[in-house]
Amino acid sequence: MSPDCPRCGSALSTFALGGATAVTCDECGYAGVEADHSGEPRLAESWEDAFARFQEEHD
Repeated sequence: MSPDCPRCGSALSTFALGGATAVTCDECGYAGVEADHSGEPRLAESWEDAFARFQEEHD
């Protein structure tokens, strides 16, 4: 990985512990963790809706 942050261009800090390495940027908070945010967000089901669904399925 480049020594510069891919988001803001600042220098990255590298931390190592027990064979694992992580990079972070103190300026913008970049954490060097790849994530895929391309999917549709899922709405959380409320407890009320969950109980109603349960009742419908078990009546």
